[in-house]
Order: sequence, then C-alpha cells, then structure tokens
Amino acid sequence: MSHVKWAVDHGIDAAYVTDQPLEVPKSRLDGEVVEELERRGNVFRVPSTMTGDVPSDLVDRVVAAGGPVGVVCPLDRSVEFAAVLAERVGAPYPSPDAVRTIRDKRSARRFYTEVGVPSMRWCDPRTPEELVAFMEQLDGPVVLKNSKGAGSLHVRLIRDPAQAPAVFAELSGDNPFVGGGLLAEEYARGPVYSLETLIVDGRCHHLGVTDRQLGPNPAFCEVSYTFPVRLPASIEAGMRSTVETCVAALDIPQGALHTEFAVLGDEAVIIEINIRPPGAGIPLMMNGCLESPVAEILAAAALGTALPSLEHNGRASTTMTVYPPVAGRLRAVHGLEEAGRAPFVAAVLPGAQIGEQVFPPMDYRGWLCQILTVAPSPNLSFNAAAAAARDVWAEVV
Repeated sequence: MSHVKWAVDHGIDAAYVTDQPLEVPKSRLDGEVVEELERRGNVFRVPSTMTGDVPSDLVDRVVAAGGPVGVVCPLDRSVEFAAVLAERVGAPYPSPDAVRTIRDKRSARRFYTEVGVPSMRWCDPRTPEELVAFMEQLDGPVVLKNSKGAGSLHVRLIRDPAQAPAVFAELSGDNPFVGGGLLAEEYARGPVYSLETLIVDGRCHHLGVTDRQLGPNPAFCEVSYTFPVRLPASIEAGMRSTVETCVAALDIPQGALHTEFAVLGDEAVIIEINIRPPGAGIPLMMNGCLESPVAEILAAAALGTALPSLEHNGRASTTMTVYPPVAGRLRAVHGLEEAGRAPFVAAVLPGAQIGEQVFPPMDYRGWLCQILTVAPSPNLSFNAAAAAARDVWAEVV
C-alpha cells in the first residue's frame, strides 16, 4: 500500500487490482489511499489474482487510459496474473513463461541446473518412501517445503529418515500448494542472504544485500532483516553473476528480483529467485538507506522513465519481528510505546489484533509487532532493534 500511496501522491494515474474485500487493503499501513482510488474509479476487484486469468474488462480499462503503462506486483501468489496482465497491455515485465518457470521451486531447480548456476541437490518426492530414499542418498538432513510457498510457511527440517513419513503427511495434508506439490532439498547450514535487484532494459541494477536471522528449527521463520550488509567481494560477485545469468536466460526486460542464497564457505548457492520486490519490512528498510524511495524506483522502471538515484545514503536499517514465547489468543500487548521511543527506532508496525491467535516463530504469521530501526551502521541498527524488542511483551489466554 505504501507503493500505491507514493504513486498517487506523486501524480501517477495509479490503479489497484485485488481479489480481496476492500476492507483488507484499507486496514493496512497507508491503506487509506484505496478510498481515493475508489473515488477515481481505479480500484479493480477481480475473482482471483492467483491464476493467469485476467479479465478482459481490466485489460480494456488499462489500455483505454493511454500513455505509458507499467505493472508492479509485490506478491508471490499474484506474479503470474501480473505477467499476463503486462503482456496483454504491452507493458515490459517478466514473461508468463519466465514467471511459471520460477514460481514453482521444482521447475526453478531444473532451470538452475540447465543454466549452470551453483545449486543444491533436490527431489520432488511423491511418496514418503521416495523422501526416505533421498535422505539415505544424501546421508544427511533435508528441508521439505511447499513448492509454491512463501513466507517460511510449510517449511520443515527433517534430520532423521524416521521422521520423514510424519512430516510428509503433515505438509501433504495441509494442502496449501496452489497447484504445486512438495520439494525436498539438502539442508544448507550456511547463513542466508538475499540480493535485491532491479532490471531495466534487460540490465541488472543490484540495489544491495539483505541478511536475515532465522528462528529455531525445525521451522525456518525469518525473524529479522538488515539492509544493506557487505559480504566478501568474491561471494557478492558470485551472487550477482548467478542473478545475471538467470535474467539473461529468462529474457527478463524489466522487473524486480529478490534472490535468496546460502553462503557455504567461499560460495553462494542459490536457494530461490522471487520475481518480485522484497517483502516483509525490507522495502521500508531500503527507503531509509537509499537516496530514492523504493516506490519511486519501481514506478520509474515500470513506466520507462528516468531512474532516480540508486545509491546508498550511508545508513543501515533493521526490521525485527517480535513473537510471543507461548501460543494463545492475544489478550494484550505491552511496551509498544516504550519500543517506539527507543534509540534509532523509526517505526513500530502493528501485528496481531486483540483476540487473534499468536504463537512463537514458525512462519510469517502470529507475530506481535515489527520494529524498524535506521542507524549509521548495520550492527547498530540490529542491536537497536533487538534492544527495543525487549520492551514488548504479551498476555495470551
């Protein structure tokens, strides 16, 4: 919603497309802009943005507006819809075929092998027995995940083949796959980073590296991020080379990529490409650390206008997500005002509402708040966020 608000505030004839009841976007940060777009007739509710079925009347309305047209999509589940819409209105964007290749992590793994970038061993187990056989072949732990998932949802570490049938049944039974299935890959113990990339006229502009801290296994919940961070030059060069190789092979003319890597010794091994801008609080962090807002950068790239400055301003930012230590129904949250007054805290973003279920870190759900800091260094921004997070505690029933 902050991207949409920026576009409206800066005179862009923006439209918002959603398959959600309008109360949902209106309740989000900067969601008040939806009412302005409603007055302009620029809110389009469609049956679903989880498929490539783009309504013809939406295409007609965009084409009738005239002038340069751009598409920006920050949601994994909607990228195929965005790609088809862009193709039908003549906007530069990753092709539907490129999106479909990368959107399913199994076809993406085959693609990484074909183009020769550092990747991990994997399989797509159809039965518990196939999963056990893969673990025995690796002679080590594996990660089992939803092949079209995001937000650390339905991702589990399996250390022992004896655990495999139960985890396989758990993830299969939840049935959240949006037409996908299960992917098993070898467990990479290295730290995880992402490279944030803008593509314009087929050229990659790398905006910086984000680190993240993960919660306890067997889940892979991302509990904090810091941007920008520096890695050894050879490792960062390898990350850039991997992304550029993939962009060239996919023939992507314009768009944004959020590419995750595990650093294993002196090599960065790709975990996954996301054909979208970074999620969570990362765009807000980047706003505090780049000379231009992320929304301005994305809009200029999408519309084919001159890019603003992509340089860093010398600051660093952290988003820390605060979870309760025990699960339950939220009765009260304490310490939010105190956290907001802590040194270097730029914002405290609200999470669960009173009465909702909350729980310790398992995936992107169930958290109390997110603390956003901006400071002169990555270390200072991270420690400031961690210190402020200690002020927040919850009552659950």
